[in-house]
Amino acid sequence: MTRVADYSIVADGWVVETAQDTRTFDVPSNIDVGSRSVLSFMLQAEHSDDMSLTVRLNGIEVWNWNYTGDSRHVQFFQEVVAAGVVKPGKNTLSFDSSSGETPYVALSDIVVLLQANI
Repeated sequence: MTRVADYSIVADGWVVETAQDTRTFDVPSNIDVGSRSVLSFMLQAEHSDDMSLTVRLNGIEVWNWNYTGDSRHVQFFQEVVAAGVVKPGKNTLSFDSSSGETPYVALSDIVVLLQANI
């Protein structure tokens, strides 16, 4: 079967000001579940002490980052996601942050790149 590159847009802009937030998004039914996917997003984070950030797709941790000290970060990330994590139909992306102080965290341009069968 022939495969092509495809994508699903999770969110264009998304601000998280609490410890956790979740978004659902749709993936086409012809996704090749045996192929890995790529999660890409912009991240802006401001915090006054150490902070940990975790992203999960369908409950599976796919990205974790730890920042030390008082800081501001604006960065683009791409993460290869294991085969079978992204599924046809509804999917859930959750984002958790932990810090002694409530951090400001903003994600934007969140896209899942995938392979589809045609």
